[in-house]
Amino acid sequence: MLHLQTQKPLYRYVYTRTMRWYLRHSTIQVIVLEEAAYCDPGFFYETVAPLLLIGRTSLLCISTLTGSYNFYTRLFKQIDPTSGRPMFYQIQVQLACPKCIDDGHPEACVHMLHLVPEWQSSTRHTRLKTIMQDRPDLIQSELAGLAFDAQQSIFRPGDIETMFSQSAYPNVVSEDIFIVIDPAAGGPQSDYAFVSFTRLRGSVRVIGAEVLSGCKEPEKQFDLVADHIRRLRRASSDWVSSRVIIYVERNLGHEAEHHRHALKDLAGVYFREDPKNGRVGLLTTNEIKHGMATLLNIMLREERLCILSPTKLVCRDGPDFVLRLREQLGVYSYQFKDASDTFGKQRVALTGKVGGMKDDIVIALQLGIFFTDWDAKYGLYVNGAGSDLHTFNHSNNVH
Repeated sequence: MLHLQTQKPLYRYVYTRTMRWYLRHSTIQVIVLEEAAYCDPGFFYETVAPLLLIGRTSLLCISTLTGSYNFYTRLFKQIDPTSGRPMFYQIQVQLACPKCIDDGHPEACVHMLHLVPEWQSSTRHTRLKTIMQDRPDLIQSELAGLAFDAQQSIFRPGDIETMFSQSAYPNVVSEDIFIVIDPAAGGPQSDYAFVSFTRLRGSVRVIGAEVLSGCKEPEKQFDLVADHIRRLRRASSDWVSSRVIIYVERNLGHEAEHHRHALKDLAGVYFREDPKNGRVGLLTTNEIKHGMATLLNIMLREERLCILSPTKLVCRDGPDFVLRLREQLGVYSYQFKDASDTFGKQRVALTGKVGGMKDDIVIALQLGIFFTDWDAKYGLYVNGAGSDLHTFNHSNNVH
């Protein structure tokens, strides 16, 4: 439900296509979003946000919090880069104390009942918690004012934190560099993203990455990859003569072939090829996606995955990439969809596209870890650098 206050008395509207036209052609002073956390992200970014360009327009959002990665929850965390202050003036009433939150039992906290609004009863709050004790998610969001992550995240927060905090192993002279590309074939909710990394005795070190949002122009994508390879070679003398092996996901078309054709003249650059069908690129299935997530989860738990610091990362915006990767690892989860009828089966999907977020970076990382591990065991076939099909044995770098 959307409330609009104009020069006339307060009106209430249900959002429709006609409503979108009216919003874009009206002078509005105050926009009030009720239950903003349940608002469609596309509606917010495409219709509501542009109205804030009008000098006298104000936005008031009211809602209970849902997940930590919901777009409304992320608005609470946004900081104005020019002033360093929060982007929005915010009031958050939490009926759970910091100690109970840290202990992992915010739904059982009774130490903040003095903040219960005067039109509610603290005694009834306690009784309602007893009634709803089998739904801690609703207690946490509806009664305690806290975000509850209902999705079943694959990667543990502690393992993610260890990945970013532990020291990366040093360079090896002329070590192989792997670049894995997710070519943004999933529509407007996808970014063009790639991750570059090295491997050493079973460990993986992320050394660079790039993300290209909202760009479907192949030439710009190819130029970004070529520029990234040049910057990798300039970043360290150990990588000047390294072989660069590129993996491209090719589920929906000929993206991998287009990349090979555009970058075929770069020295020391090779493309991973499937010897069974003679095509470059990676073809993923649902089983492979589960295997990718499992292998990455194992490596995180065994502390075999690290990343260079944002200042050393070969990336146009290292701090922003680190933030994106951390968020995407945290939100990547199992999503369950019930059967449409009695004879159907429940479907399980792995995705990070929750609350308007994207998962292209974490997908690229999983693809790279899984297929380089596979190639280390069964042999790596490549095509590129102006030559015919090669077979590489890169076990010294991988195992």
